[in-house]
Amino acid sequence: MKRFAALTLAIIIVAIVPGSLYAQTSGSGNLPVLRVALMPYLSSLPAKYLVDKGWDVANGFKVEIQIYPIGAPLNEALAANLWDVGTIGSAVVFSIANYDAIAIGDIMLASGGTGAFIRADSPAAKIKGAIPGYPNVYGNAATVKGATALVPVGSLNHFNVMKWIEVLGLTPADIKIVHMDNAASFQAFKAGKGDVTAFSPPLTYAALAEGWINAGGFDDLNMKIYDTLIANSRSYGPKKELISKFVTQFYRACDALMADPEQAAQLELKWQTDNGLKSTIENARIEVKSRPFITTAEAKKNNVGVSILPIAQFFVSVGNLDKDQLAKFNSKSITKDIINIALK
Repeated sequence: MKRFAALTLAIIIVAIVPGSLYAQTSGSGNLPVLRVALMPYLSSLPAKYLVDKGWDVANGFKVEIQIYPIGAPLNEALAANLWDVGTIGSAVVFSIANYDAIAIGDIMLASGGTGAFIRADSPAAKIKGAIPGYPNVYGNAATVKGATALVPVGSLNHFNVMKWIEVLGLTPADIKIVHMDNAASFQAFKAGKGDVTAFSPPLTYAALAEGWINAGGFDDLNMKIYDTLIANSRSYGPKKELISKFVTQFYRACDALMADPEQAAQLELKWQTDNGLKSTIENARIEVKSRPFITTAEAKKNNVGVSILPIAQFFVSVGNLDKDQLAKFNSKSITKDIINIALK
């Protein structure tokens, strides 16, 4: 995508000796190192925040940040055993199914700001709240049946469209899916092609600026989706204590960011622009408000990874996963063990 041009698709990695638990770092001495994979989005901000605050070094370890543009190369680096802990969205399904990753905590409510978009002159745009229990959802079966949706097949945006039509009483056979990445679908929809598309932030805000109608995001469809903190299974045992220390500070950072939304928005804007993405402070404020972080108190009481299996089941339905891979989504791969240690 063009917005990733400044990042490049190459993985940005701090060079260390492969397999080493230690690295010489200025001001930190020989501290145990945790290799942390991040992306330039809101879900990675707590990790960046704790490093900037020096909470890792103050607590006897050193975070070594790696930045990846999207989930696919982050997962490829996981396969190569290049990192220990990472932040990830819906691609967590492939982290677990293909690379034996372990989901150790939820980061934030990622369903906020999502949406299946239609044009203002669409017949579906004239009908709102027709489905009982879904007051903010636009359309009905008659106005959407036969529609063409422009989405990346097997993506969270694809899942969003499928949940929307399901609420309307339709099945996948009732609409046509045309595969396009998000940047291409945005331009095609703007050019008048297709009847529906779907986005997550930051493209959500660009879609709204075009005057397109959000016919139903995950929140409108009464479905919560979370971004996830995951661990490399090869690091999980040897570095369990280190990972637990990181998780303690990660949720401390979530608490601090939730306590000061304006600071969080300013830091989110800087985090994105420093990594080549375009946004505005207004969009950052909306995202911080609509996609809240999980606090320490919430992490203690919530189950981990409640949205992972439904996403995996969707990927099976569209052929991105084999059905027998669903067996991998169990209490070993989705666990609260680290949180129970870190936040006791």
